[in-house]
Amino acid sequence: MANSPKPTARRLSWDVIRVVAVLSVVLGHITHQSKIMHPELAGYPFTVPVQFGAAILLVVSAYFACATLRKDKPGRWLFKKVSRVLPGYLIAVLITYVTMRIAAAAFSGQRLHSGLSGFLFDPAIGSPTTDAPWYLPNGLDLYANIFMIQGWSTDFNYLDGSYWTLPVQIMAFTAAALLFPRKWRTDKTMVALIWAMLAVPLLIRFVIFTPTNTPSWAVTAIFGLGLHRVHAFAIGIAIYLWTKNRLKTWHLGLLLASAVVAQDLHMFPLHYATAIDPQRLPSVAGFGVMLLAMCAAAKGPDWTWLRPLARPIKWLAGISFGLYLVHQELGYMLARALRDLGATPWERLVLVLAAAIVAGWLLTVLVERPAYRLLTREQKAAPLALPHPSPPVDDLVEGHAKTASPISVGGPS
Repeated sequence: MANSPKPTARRLSWDVIRVVAVLSVVLGHITHQSKIMHPELAGYPFTVPVQFGAAILLVVSAYFACATLRKDKPGRWLFKKVSRVLPGYLIAVLITYVTMRIAAAAFSGQRLHSGLSGFLFDPAIGSPTTDAPWYLPNGLDLYANIFMIQGWSTDFNYLDGSYWTLPVQIMAFTAAALLFPRKWRTDKTMVALIWAMLAVPLLIRFVIFTPTNTPSWAVTAIFGLGLHRVHAFAIGIAIYLWTKNRLKTWHLGLLLASAVVAQDLHMFPLHYATAIDPQRLPSVAGFGVMLLAMCAAAKGPDWTWLRPLARPIKWLAGISFGLYLVHQELGYMLARALRDLGATPWERLVLVLAAAIVAGWLLTVLVERPAYRLLTREQKAAPLALPHPSPPVDDLVEGHAKTASPISVGGPS
Protein backbone atom coordinates (compact mmCIF):
# COMPACT_ATOMS: atom_id res chain seq x y z
CA MET A 1 0.00 0.00 0.00
CA ALA A 2 1.32 3.45 -0.89
CA ASN A 3 2.49 5.65 1.95
CA SER A 4 0.09 8.45 2.82
CA PRO A 5 1.35 12.01 3.18
CA LYS A 6 1.89 13.17 6.73
CA PRO A 7 -1.15 15.12 7.88
CA THR A 8 -0.83 18.69 9.01
CA ALA A 9 -2.65 20.11 12.02
CA ARG A 10 -6.39 19.61 11.92
CA ARG A 11 -8.14 22.78 10.80
CA LEU A 12 -10.71 24.19 13.18
CA SER A 13 -12.51 26.08 10.42
CA TRP A 14 -13.98 22.93 8.87
CA ASP A 15 -15.23 21.72 12.23
CA VAL A 16 -16.95 25.07 12.74
CA ILE A 17 -18.69 24.73 9.37
CA ARG A 18 -19.93 21.27 10.29
CA VAL A 19 -21.13 22.28 13.76
CA VAL A 20 -22.99 25.37 12.53
CA ALA A 21 -24.65 23.35 9.77
CA VAL A 22 -25.74 20.43 11.93
CA LEU A 23 -26.95 22.67 14.78
CA SER A 24 -29.03 24.69 12.32
CA VAL A 25 -30.66 21.42 11.26
CA VAL A 26 -31.23 20.25 14.83
CA LEU A 27 -32.62 23.55 16.14
CA GLY A 28 -34.75 24.00 13.03
CA HIS A 29 -36.34 20.59 13.52
CA ILE A 30 -36.87 21.04 17.26
CA THR A 31 -38.32 24.56 17.22
CA HIS A 32 -39.89 24.90 13.75
CA GLN A 33 -40.55 21.61 12.02
CA SER A 34 -41.91 19.93 15.14
CA LYS A 35 -45.00 22.14 15.32
CA ILE A 36 -45.71 21.45 11.64
CA MET A 37 -45.56 17.70 12.16
CA HIS A 38 -47.16 17.74 15.61
CA PRO A 39 -49.02 20.99 16.43
CA GLU A 40 -49.12 20.18 20.14
CA LEU A 41 -45.33 20.68 20.25
CA ALA A 42 -45.59 24.39 19.44
CA GLY A 43 -44.65 27.04 21.98
CA TYR A 44 -40.85 27.02 22.06
CA PRO A 45 -39.36 30.34 23.22
CA PHE A 46 -37.87 30.98 19.76
CA THR A 47 -38.02 29.48 16.29
CA VAL A 48 -35.21 28.65 13.85
CA PRO A 49 -36.97 28.41 10.46
CA VAL A 50 -33.82 28.27 8.32
CA GLN A 51 -33.42 25.40 5.88
CA PHE A 52 -29.84 25.24 4.66
CA GLY A 53 -27.92 23.03 7.08
CA ALA A 54 -28.47 19.68 5.37
CA ALA A 55 -27.55 21.13 1.97
CA ILE A 56 -24.35 22.60 3.39
CA LEU A 57 -23.44 19.21 4.84
CA LEU A 58 -23.81 17.76 1.34
CA VAL A 59 -21.52 20.48 -0.04
CA VAL A 60 -18.93 19.64 2.62
CA SER A 61 -19.31 15.96 1.78
CA ALA A 62 -18.69 16.57 -1.92
CA TYR A 63 -15.65 18.74 -1.20
CA PHE A 64 -13.99 16.08 0.95
CA ALA A 65 -14.92 13.35 -1.50
CA CYS A 66 -12.84 15.22 -4.08
CA ALA A 67 -10.06 15.70 -1.54
CA THR A 68 -9.81 12.03 -0.57
CA LEU A 69 -10.90 10.02 -3.60
CA ARG A 70 -7.57 10.06 -5.42
CA LYS A 71 -5.70 8.75 -2.36
CA ASP A 72 -7.02 5.20 -2.62
CA LYS A 73 -8.44 2.76 -5.09
CA PRO A 74 -12.00 3.87 -5.90
CA GLY A 75 -13.48 0.58 -4.72
CA ARG A 76 -11.74 0.72 -1.36
CA TRP A 77 -12.59 4.43 -1.01
CA LEU A 78 -16.27 3.72 -1.65
CA PHE A 79 -16.25 0.80 0.78
CA LYS A 80 -14.81 3.05 3.48
CA LYS A 81 -17.42 5.71 2.83
CA VAL A 82 -20.26 3.21 3.10
CA SER A 83 -18.66 1.64 6.17
CA ARG A 84 -18.62 5.04 7.82
CA VAL A 85 -22.29 5.84 7.35
CA LEU A 86 -24.22 2.59 7.05
CA PRO A 87 -23.81 0.86 10.45
CA GLY A 88 -24.88 3.92 12.44
CA TYR A 89 -27.76 4.52 10.09
CA LEU A 90 -29.09 0.97 10.37
CA ILE A 91 -28.95 1.01 14.17
CA ALA A 92 -30.66 4.42 14.21
CA VAL A 93 -33.41 3.04 11.97
CA LEU A 94 -34.05 0.08 14.28
CA ILE A 95 -34.07 2.23 17.43
CA THR A 96 -36.34 4.83 15.86
CA TYR A 97 -38.76 2.21 14.54
CA VAL A 98 -39.21 0.43 17.87
CA THR A 99 -39.47 3.71 19.79
CA MET A 100 -42.01 5.08 17.32
CA ARG A 101 -44.16 1.97 17.71
CA ILE A 102 -44.23 2.33 21.48
CA ALA A 103 -44.64 6.10 21.58
CA ALA A 104 -47.22 6.40 18.78
CA ALA A 105 -49.50 3.85 20.40
CA ALA A 106 -49.16 5.50 23.81
CA PHE A 107 -49.74 9.05 22.50
CA SER A 108 -52.79 7.90 20.53
CA GLY A 109 -54.35 6.04 23.44
CA GLN A 110 -53.77 2.61 21.95
CA ARG A 111 -51.68 -0.42 22.84
CA LEU A 112 -49.54 -2.92 20.97
CA HIS A 113 -50.01 -6.68 20.69
CA SER A 114 -48.04 -9.06 22.84
CA GLY A 115 -45.50 -11.30 21.20
CA LEU A 116 -42.54 -10.13 19.16
CA SER A 117 -44.23 -10.21 15.75
CA GLY A 118 -47.38 -8.49 16.94
CA PHE A 119 -45.39 -5.90 18.88
CA LEU A 120 -43.22 -5.05 15.88
CA PHE A 121 -45.57 -5.30 12.94
CA ASP A 122 -49.29 -5.59 13.75
CA PRO A 123 -51.69 -2.62 13.88
CA ALA A 124 -52.32 -1.17 17.32
CA ILE A 125 -55.23 -2.36 19.42
CA GLY A 126 -58.12 0.07 19.87
CA SER A 127 -59.15 3.26 18.16
CA PRO A 128 -57.14 6.47 18.62
CA THR A 129 -58.43 8.60 21.47
CA THR A 130 -57.02 11.85 20.06
CA ASP A 131 -57.96 13.98 17.07
CA ALA A 132 -54.37 13.90 15.80
CA PRO A 133 -53.01 10.37 16.38
CA TRP A 134 -49.33 9.78 15.87
CA TYR A 135 -48.35 7.65 12.91
CA LEU A 136 -47.67 4.01 13.79
CA PRO A 137 -44.97 2.65 11.43
CA ASN A 138 -45.32 -0.84 10.01
CA GLY A 139 -43.06 -3.49 8.56
CA LEU A 140 -43.12 -1.95 5.09
CA ASP A 141 -41.78 1.30 6.52
CA LEU A 142 -39.02 -0.58 8.32
CA TYR A 143 -37.91 -2.44 5.20
CA ALA A 144 -38.09 0.70 3.04
CA ASN A 145 -35.89 2.62 5.48
CA ILE A 146 -33.40 -0.21 5.91
CA PHE A 147 -32.93 -0.47 2.15
CA MET A 148 -33.15 3.34 1.72
CA ILE A 149 -35.90 3.26 -0.90
CA GLN A 150 -38.29 5.59 0.94
CA GLY A 151 -38.39 8.08 -1.91
CA TRP A 152 -39.43 5.56 -4.55
CA SER A 153 -43.06 5.01 -3.59
CA THR A 154 -45.84 6.88 -1.83
CA ASP A 155 -46.49 3.65 0.07
CA PHE A 156 -43.21 4.13 1.94
CA ASN A 157 -42.75 6.53 4.83
CA TYR A 158 -39.57 7.99 6.24
CA LEU A 159 -39.17 6.92 9.85
CA ASP A 160 -37.18 10.12 10.30
CA GLY A 161 -37.29 13.05 7.91
CA SER A 162 -33.52 13.44 8.11
CA TYR A 163 -32.91 10.05 6.52
CA TRP A 164 -33.33 11.41 2.98
CA THR A 165 -29.66 12.37 2.86
CA LEU A 166 -28.30 8.81 3.20
CA PRO A 167 -29.45 7.33 -0.14
CA VAL A 168 -28.58 10.60 -1.90
CA GLN A 169 -25.05 10.55 -0.54
CA ILE A 170 -24.44 6.88 -1.22
CA MET A 171 -25.58 7.37 -4.83
CA ALA A 172 -23.25 10.35 -5.12
CA PHE A 173 -20.31 8.43 -3.63
CA THR A 174 -20.95 5.53 -6.00
CA ALA A 175 -21.07 7.85 -9.01
CA ALA A 176 -17.82 9.50 -7.90
CA ALA A 177 -16.04 6.15 -7.53
CA LEU A 178 -17.22 5.00 -10.94
CA LEU A 179 -16.39 8.23 -12.76
CA PHE A 180 -13.08 9.07 -11.12
CA PRO A 181 -10.73 6.76 -13.08
CA ARG A 182 -11.97 7.88 -16.50
CA LYS A 183 -9.52 9.57 -18.87
CA TRP A 184 -12.09 12.21 -19.82
CA ARG A 185 -11.74 13.78 -16.37
CA THR A 186 -10.08 17.05 -17.45
CA ASP A 187 -10.68 20.47 -15.94
CA LYS A 188 -12.91 21.49 -18.85
CA THR A 189 -15.08 18.41 -18.63
CA MET A 190 -15.32 18.75 -14.86
CA VAL A 191 -16.50 22.35 -15.16
CA ALA A 192 -19.02 21.31 -17.82
CA LEU A 193 -20.24 18.56 -15.49
CA ILE A 194 -20.66 21.05 -12.65
CA TRP A 195 -22.79 23.35 -14.81
CA ALA A 196 -24.84 20.38 -15.98
CA MET A 197 -25.41 19.28 -12.39
CA LEU A 198 -26.73 22.76 -11.62
CA ALA A 199 -28.84 23.23 -14.75
CA VAL A 200 -30.33 19.86 -15.67
CA PRO A 201 -32.40 19.34 -12.49
CA LEU A 202 -33.78 22.88 -12.84
CA LEU A 203 -34.73 22.25 -16.45
CA ILE A 204 -36.50 19.06 -15.44
CA ARG A 205 -38.44 20.61 -12.55
CA PHE A 206 -39.28 24.02 -14.03
CA VAL A 207 -39.14 23.74 -17.84
CA ILE A 208 -39.91 20.17 -18.88
CA PHE A 209 -42.37 19.97 -15.97
CA THR A 210 -43.64 22.55 -13.49
CA PRO A 211 -43.99 22.26 -9.71
CA THR A 212 -47.78 22.21 -10.06
CA ASN A 213 -47.94 19.90 -13.08
CA THR A 214 -45.47 17.06 -12.61
CA PRO A 215 -46.55 13.45 -13.23
CA SER A 216 -46.30 11.17 -10.23
CA TRP A 217 -43.65 9.03 -11.92
CA ALA A 218 -41.50 12.13 -12.49
CA VAL A 219 -41.88 13.23 -8.87
CA THR A 220 -40.77 9.77 -7.77
CA ALA A 221 -37.74 9.87 -10.07
CA ILE A 222 -36.75 13.41 -9.05
CA PHE A 223 -36.80 12.69 -5.33
CA GLY A 224 -35.68 9.08 -5.58
CA LEU A 225 -32.56 10.11 -7.51
CA GLY A 226 -32.00 13.18 -5.33
CA LEU A 227 -32.07 15.55 -8.32
CA HIS A 228 -33.31 18.35 -6.06
CA ARG A 229 -29.96 18.25 -4.20
CA VAL A 230 -27.46 17.63 -7.00
CA HIS A 231 -26.51 21.34 -6.96
CA ALA A 232 -25.03 20.87 -3.48
CA PHE A 233 -22.59 18.23 -4.73
CA ALA A 234 -21.80 20.38 -7.78
CA ILE A 235 -20.75 23.39 -5.75
CA GLY A 236 -18.64 21.24 -3.42
CA ILE A 237 -16.69 20.02 -6.46
CA ALA A 238 -16.36 23.60 -7.71
CA ILE A 239 -14.93 24.85 -4.42
CA TYR A 240 -12.39 22.03 -4.43
CA LEU A 241 -11.25 22.86 -7.99
CA TRP A 242 -10.97 26.52 -7.00
CA THR A 243 -8.69 25.67 -4.06
CA LYS A 244 -6.42 23.84 -6.51
CA ASN A 245 -6.34 26.89 -8.82
CA ARG A 246 -8.14 24.89 -11.48
CA LEU A 247 -11.12 27.25 -11.49
CA LYS A 248 -10.98 31.03 -11.70
CA THR A 249 -12.42 33.07 -8.85
CA TRP A 250 -14.89 34.88 -11.11
CA HIS A 251 -16.09 31.53 -12.43
CA LEU A 252 -16.55 30.21 -8.90
CA GLY A 253 -18.55 33.34 -8.13
CA LEU A 254 -20.95 32.57 -10.97
CA LEU A 255 -21.30 28.99 -9.78
CA LEU A 256 -21.91 30.09 -6.18
CA ALA A 257 -24.65 32.49 -7.28
CA SER A 258 -26.20 29.80 -9.45
CA ALA A 259 -26.12 27.32 -6.58
CA VAL A 260 -27.91 29.79 -4.28
CA VAL A 261 -30.61 30.29 -6.92
CA ALA A 262 -30.91 26.53 -7.40
CA GLN A 263 -31.19 25.99 -3.65
CA ASP A 264 -33.97 28.57 -3.41
CA LEU A 265 -35.91 27.11 -6.33
CA HIS A 266 -35.62 23.51 -5.15
CA MET A 267 -36.49 24.37 -1.55
CA PHE A 268 -39.48 26.57 -2.41
CA PRO A 269 -40.65 25.36 -5.84
CA LEU A 270 -44.21 26.64 -5.50
CA HIS A 271 -42.93 30.20 -5.02
CA TYR A 272 -40.41 30.25 -7.86
CA ALA A 273 -42.29 32.97 -9.76
CA THR A 274 -42.50 35.34 -6.78
CA ALA A 275 -40.05 37.65 -5.13
CA ILE A 276 -38.10 36.39 -2.14
CA ASP A 277 -40.34 36.77 0.90
CA PRO A 278 -39.33 36.99 4.57
CA GLN A 279 -39.97 33.29 5.09
CA ARG A 280 -37.53 32.28 2.34
CA LEU A 281 -34.87 34.92 2.90
CA PRO A 282 -33.21 33.38 6.00
CA SER A 283 -32.78 30.05 4.24
CA VAL A 284 -31.46 31.55 1.01
CA ALA A 285 -29.16 34.02 2.76
CA GLY A 286 -27.94 31.37 5.19
CA PHE A 287 -27.01 29.02 2.36
CA GLY A 288 -25.09 31.77 0.57
CA VAL A 289 -23.24 32.90 3.70
CA MET A 290 -22.28 29.33 4.54
CA LEU A 291 -20.92 28.79 1.01
CA LEU A 292 -18.71 31.86 1.42
CA ALA A 293 -17.59 30.57 4.82
CA MET A 294 -16.69 27.27 3.16
CA CYS A 295 -14.55 29.11 0.63
CA ALA A 296 -12.76 30.87 3.47
CA ALA A 297 -12.27 27.58 5.30
CA ALA A 298 -11.00 25.85 2.16
CA LYS A 299 -8.46 28.41 0.97
CA GLY A 300 -7.92 30.89 3.76
CA PRO A 301 -6.05 30.70 7.05
CA ASP A 302 -7.44 28.60 9.84
CA TRP A 303 -9.84 30.31 12.24
CA THR A 304 -7.44 30.51 15.13
CA TRP A 305 -9.53 33.21 16.82
CA LEU A 306 -11.86 30.39 17.85
CA ARG A 307 -9.13 28.36 19.55
CA PRO A 308 -10.62 28.92 23.06
CA LEU A 309 -13.67 26.95 21.86
CA ALA A 310 -11.69 24.36 19.93
CA ARG A 311 -12.33 21.43 22.26
CA PRO A 312 -16.18 21.55 22.27
CA ILE A 313 -16.28 22.44 18.57
CA LYS A 314 -14.11 19.47 17.59
CA TRP A 315 -16.08 17.17 19.88
CA LEU A 316 -19.40 18.21 18.38
CA ALA A 317 -17.99 17.92 14.86
CA GLY A 318 -16.81 14.41 15.65
CA ILE A 319 -20.29 13.24 16.70
CA SER A 320 -22.24 15.33 14.17
CA PHE A 321 -23.25 12.40 11.98
CA GLY A 322 -24.64 10.50 14.94
CA LEU A 323 -26.38 13.65 16.16
CA TYR A 324 -27.92 14.15 12.74
CA LEU A 325 -29.30 10.61 12.70
CA VAL A 326 -31.05 10.64 16.09
CA HIS A 327 -32.24 14.16 16.75
CA GLN A 328 -35.47 14.56 14.77
CA GLU A 329 -38.16 11.91 15.25
CA LEU A 330 -36.75 10.69 18.55
CA GLY A 331 -36.62 14.34 19.62
CA TYR A 332 -40.28 14.83 18.73
CA MET A 333 -41.27 11.87 20.87
CA LEU A 334 -39.22 13.08 23.81
CA ALA A 335 -40.69 16.57 23.45
CA ARG A 336 -44.21 15.15 23.54
CA ALA A 337 -43.43 13.07 26.62
CA LEU A 338 -41.95 16.11 28.36
CA ARG A 339 -44.98 18.20 27.45
CA ASP A 340 -47.26 15.56 28.93
CA LEU A 341 -45.20 15.71 32.11
CA GLY A 342 -45.72 19.46 32.33
CA ALA A 343 -42.29 20.66 31.17
CA THR A 344 -42.04 24.32 30.18
CA PRO A 345 -40.99 25.29 26.62
CA TRP A 346 -37.48 26.19 27.81
CA GLU A 347 -37.17 22.91 29.69
CA ARG A 348 -38.33 20.99 26.61
CA LEU A 349 -35.84 22.78 24.38
CA VAL A 350 -32.86 22.26 26.66
CA LEU A 351 -33.66 18.64 27.49
CA VAL A 352 -34.42 17.61 23.89
CA LEU A 353 -31.22 19.26 22.62
CA ALA A 354 -29.15 17.70 25.40
CA ALA A 355 -30.68 14.27 24.81
CA ALA A 356 -29.97 14.51 21.08
CA ILE A 357 -26.32 15.34 21.74
CA VAL A 358 -25.94 12.47 24.23
CA ALA A 359 -27.68 10.02 21.89
CA GLY A 360 -25.52 11.19 18.98
CA TRP A 361 -22.39 10.67 21.06
CA LEU A 362 -23.48 7.18 22.10
CA LEU A 363 -24.27 6.20 18.51
CA THR A 364 -20.85 7.49 17.45
CA VAL A 365 -18.72 5.78 20.10
CA LEU A 366 -20.71 2.55 20.37
CA VAL A 367 -21.62 1.93 16.74
CA GLU A 368 -20.14 4.22 14.10
CA ARG A 369 -16.47 4.23 15.11
CA PRO A 370 -16.06 0.58 16.18
CA ALA A 371 -18.01 -0.65 13.14
CA TYR A 372 -15.84 1.46 10.84
CA ARG A 373 -12.65 0.13 12.41
CA LEU A 374 -13.89 -3.44 12.13
CA LEU A 375 -15.02 -3.14 8.51
CA THR A 376 -11.97 -1.29 7.24
CA ARG A 377 -9.21 -3.43 8.70
CA GLU A 378 -6.47 -4.16 6.21
CA GLN A 379 -7.67 -6.39 3.41
CA LYS A 380 -5.54 -8.15 0.83
CA ALA A 381 -7.80 -6.93 -1.94
CA ALA A 382 -10.20 -4.06 -2.41
CA PRO A 383 -13.74 -5.00 -1.35
CA LEU A 384 -15.17 -3.62 -4.61
CA ALA A 385 -13.56 -4.38 -7.95
CA LEU A 386 -13.54 -0.92 -9.49
CA PRO A 387 -10.59 0.09 -11.68
CA HIS A 388 -7.64 1.94 -10.24
CA PRO A 389 -7.51 5.63 -11.18
CA SER A 390 -5.21 6.87 -13.89
CA PRO A 391 -2.19 8.95 -12.80
CA PRO A 392 -3.45 11.96 -10.84
CA VAL A 393 -3.60 15.35 -12.53
CA ASP A 394 -3.89 17.30 -9.30
CA ASP A 395 -1.74 17.70 -6.22
CA LEU A 396 -2.17 15.67 -3.08
CA VAL A 397 -4.75 17.25 -0.83
CA GLU A 398 -3.53 19.03 2.25
CA GLY A 399 -3.39 17.09 5.47
CA HIS A 400 -6.26 19.03 7.03
CA ALA A 401 -8.63 17.48 4.52
CA LYS A 402 -7.32 14.03 5.36
CA THR A 403 -7.75 14.46 9.10
CA ALA A 404 -11.02 16.37 9.19
CA SER A 405 -13.75 14.38 10.88
CA PRO A 406 -16.40 12.94 8.55
CA ILE A 407 -20.04 13.83 8.66
CA SER A 408 -23.03 13.03 6.76
CA VAL A 409 -25.49 14.41 5.77
CA GLY A 410 -26.57 15.51 6.09
CA GLY A 411 -24.01 14.11 5.86
CA PRO A 412 -20.76 12.32 6.20
CA SER A 413 -17.85 13.31 4.13
